[in-house]
Amino acid sequence: MNRDAINGPLIIGVDGGGTKTDVTLATIDEAGEIVVLGEGQSGPSNMRLAGREQTLNSLGEAVGQATEPLRKNGIKADIGVLALAGSDFSDVRQQLTQWTDETGLFKRIEIVNDADAVLAAGTDGRWGVALVVGTGSIAIGVDKKGRFITRGGWGHWYGDKGSGYDLACRALAAVSEAEDGMGPETTLTVKMREHFQLENPRLIIQKLYATGNVRAHIARAAPVVLDAAAGGDIVAVRIVEACAGELCRLVTAVTCDLEFSDAYPLALAGGVICKSDSYRARLEAGLRSINPAPGQVQTVPKPVLGAIRIGHKLLNS
Repeated sequence: MNRDAINGPLIIGVDGGGTKTDVTLATIDEAGEIVVLGEGQSGPSNMRLAGREQTLNSLGEAVGQATEPLRKNGIKADIGVLALAGSDFSDVRQQLTQWTDETGLFKRIEIVNDADAVLAAGTDGRWGVALVVGTGSIAIGVDKKGRFITRGGWGHWYGDKGSGYDLACRALAAVSEAEDGMGPETTLTVKMREHFQLENPRLIIQKLYATGNVRAHIARAAPVVLDAAAGGDIVAVRIVEACAGELCRLVTAVTCDLEFSDAYPLALAGGVICKSDSYRARLEAGLRSINPAPGQVQTVPKPVLGAIRIGHKLLNS
């Protein structure tokens, strides 16, 4: 890569959560469009859940893939924006800052929540609500004056309502109750056995423990629940309705606290909500029954591009 041949700034955007990490090396052309120069992907980078070693390994792998043109020529990015789940904690930010210093790839670094990148990528005016529903769940809101709040994001022990983890955890509980004769029969029993490739539902927990990342592997079963609900299984339908309701509560907590009185932009990200039309439809239907209802609803399949936008704005501020 010849730095002199690139007129715009060099920006490294990172989007990371409980399942995967996406990294993009890009510049912004004269028309304000993002020009991708390199990309990388690896495993989870939520330090609170994946741990320090796994997080830094994931970041190192994905950043290394995306920035090979920089490293070969000894070039530094003008700014790096790390939009990471769980990065609100001071000790996590300190360890991330130390890691970025050691890489020698960044002239400047900014660490933000993963939902910040969703809002930057999914709303034109960069205000409104960003809702991330993947392994976990979190919502952020920004009003027109720039006031910022976060709701959710408490983690799976007592939070992450409506997330992939929540969907699948409720489904596994229903399977266990059905198996013990304490709850209604459900097609989730067969579907979960097939998903985990087991004949006996009682062996599911054993298999989960063996993975070393129970939360992530439970969350991966969320599509099973959504599929069962789409097929009309009443137990699965009730689970999906309850979880969609939790997401509505999460968004409403943001809109109420920011005192939105009119329609607001809503940006949606995360594999669970972006890949399921039916789950997204339930969420939107619930929100449109509440005043104020969302205006434009935009899915954000690549939040990492929002991190690039944040970097460009910071360089020009």
